[in-house]
Amino acid sequence: MNITVKNIPDSVYRVIKREAKKKKRSLNSEIVQTLENEAVEAERRRKIQQWRQRLDRFRESLPPMSDSTPIIRRMRDSH
Repeated sequence: MNITVKNIPDSVYRVIKREAKKKKRSLNSEIVQTLENEAVEAERRRKIQQWRQRLDRFRESLPPMSDSTPIIRRMRDSH
């Protein structure tokens, strides 16, 4: 698939070009690799958000816990 990207800031272009040269890649290869890396990270963030939502739903499904202070005081006083 081909895309055209317009209006890339000069500073961004320079960084990507420098990184491509450092890694002995073409500018195109460096851009593709950068996009692939970001896609992996975006998917990871999406999965983390899903797990957070599941965890929140699980936490909300738990019965409320009573205050443990009286139990701790009784145990402390018994020793």
